[in-house]
Amino acid sequence: MMETIAKAGILVSFILCGYILKQMRLFSRQSFNTISTIVFNITLPAAIIVNLNGVHFENRLLFISVLAIVFNFIFIGLGYMLGKDKIEKSFYMLNLNGFNIGNFALPFVSYFFDSAAVLIVCLFDAGNSIMCLGVAYGLACCVRGHEGENILHLLCRSVLSSVPVLSYIVMILLAIFSVKLPASLINWASIPASANTFLSMLMIGVALGVSLKKDFVHIIFTDIGIRFIGSAAIATGIYFLLDYPMDIKRVLMILLFSPIAGMACYYTAKLKGNIEVAACISSLYILVSIVMMSTLIIMLSHGM
Repeated sequence: MMETIAKAGILVSFILCGYILKQMRLFSRQSFNTISTIVFNITLPAAIIVNLNGVHFENRLLFISVLAIVFNFIFIGLGYMLGKDKIEKSFYMLNLNGFNIGNFALPFVSYFFDSAAVLIVCLFDAGNSIMCLGVAYGLACCVRGHEGENILHLLCRSVLSSVPVLSYIVMILLAIFSVKLPASLINWASIPASANTFLSMLMIGVALGVSLKKDFVHIIFTDIGIRFIGSAAIATGIYFLLDYPMDIKRVLMILLFSPIAGMACYYTAKLKGNIEVAACISSLYILVSIVMMSTLIIMLSHGM
């Protein structure tokens, strides 16, 4: 148990490092943009390629991608019911929904567990990415009455422009057909892949920022509270009802407490929503995620 706690402490220290360096003005908003560009387009795709190369899995595990889509729809539905008007409904639909897997949960889980657990994460994120990169925003647009692209066009464009999503799709298809990439390519990709955990945690630290304004405290804590309760309820259902081995259920339960999807703030801004409140919700829930995911990893890794 002490080893697990020590590992969690190491990851948290990288986040604190990024936050402290930002407070010392050694990192700026431009630094975040630079780090996130490297992570999204180089280290994360490389980590996906290395972790999924040559893996074998039963076709029934593809249902995990479907579960991710279902879970996203649950939170979108909760957001719709929670809002008092169309502006609040669209805001909650975007900021309750989605899981930050690639830049938070994947480095977190891969640091503690083996490649079998990483496969579960990647299958989950394949479905999750479809929702985060288009469907949720399209539904929020419909509720808001925003004239723009339809959901299908938005989804196709998002998928085709996302290097991590394309990496997931290609590597999962290769795994289904038992195709392995050449060792020389994997050796090359393993170098940036090894930097993904550190850079992802550092990026989160640079992004952290909490600014509580009295007028929005209710919205912020309502969003966080419903997200937490919803995740806990679904995790309980997974533990007692899902017909998968405990190793798989353990990973899914941990993933449910991942931070809110990073695209939530971006799409909130596109809908002309309150970006400061969205950023505050995202930052605060990262703190919740660090505590909950670390606690679950410790508990579930030691015979809960």
